[in-house]
Amino acid sequence: MTLTERTVITLEEVIKLVHAGYRCPDPRCAGYQRTYRSVKADALALPWFTYGVDIVLLVGRLRLREHQTVDEIHQELLKRLEPLGVKIARREVLYLFEAYCTLLRASSEAKDDVEWLAQVEKNGGIIVSVDGIQPEKGNETVYLVRDALTGRVLAAENVTSSETAVMKALLASVVALGVNVLGTISDAQESELLAVEELWPEVPHQVCQFHVLRDASKTAEDRRQADQNGDAQTPATQGEGGTQTDQEVPEHGLAPGSQAARGARRLRHGDPDGPEHRWAAALQVCHGGSQPDVR
Repeated sequence: MTLTERTVITLEEVIKLVHAGYRCPDPRCAGYQRTYRSVKADALALPWFTYGVDIVLLVGRLRLREHQTVDEIHQELLKRLEPLGVKIARREVLYLFEAYCTLLRASSEAKDDVEWLAQVEKNGGIIVSVDGIQPEKGNETVYLVRDALTGRVLAAENVTSSETAVMKALLASVVALGVNVLGTISDAQESELLAVEELWPEVPHQVCQFHVLRDASKTAEDRRQADQNGDAQTPATQGEGGTQTDQEVPEHGLAPGSQAARGARRLRHGDPDGPEHRWAAALQVCHGGSQPDVR
């Protein structure tokens, strides 16, 4: 019998797949009602997917290890599929990344992973890393929560809202693990900062170095262009007694004096004695970087 008949696109070829299943023809056989499937056919692509598992894995690697944007991943896939005469839509990138996250989430539950829990105990705890990918404004965002020390995926969800309450719900499963949290990493998004601040108020926090450097490069480029156009201005906010100091400016809308606000300020001013900088070697593993030697 034919189970499925579809086209599967891999990085190597376009396959016209006819997946045939087999049953024992003898009605007296104990396995008469059991259908035997082709393992090789099932391994080519996920159910109802046109693009192969190899492309799903590539999208996950480009996003999490190479830190590429949706547009960059889209262009990379177009380049790789061009020899096959195949194109892929930009929106498809989000679907493929969501499938990648689903595979990670389904692999096993962190609370049941005995080997991982043993490694966490050896490391003294975990560093919680939160990352989100959104193709464009107005669309759903896929959030991935990992332990930055081991690379273990702790949670992966596709959400329509990035409010603080939603972020706390996403991180609830991490809190439920009951393991020691050594530090947290997130984007500079206010809801993420507030969520980790409320859940782990005494834990050092750092904005992902990749995102900080990316945003800093954009600011530097904007200033360079402004200088060339003769429009460079130095922003200053006036208050009582003169110009408001940099330290008085709220950090990402965080409560003044909060742990996250103090950490963000120390990072911005380069305080070498701040706990965030003492964690720099470990926190550089943000979203797929090199792993520190944790002993």
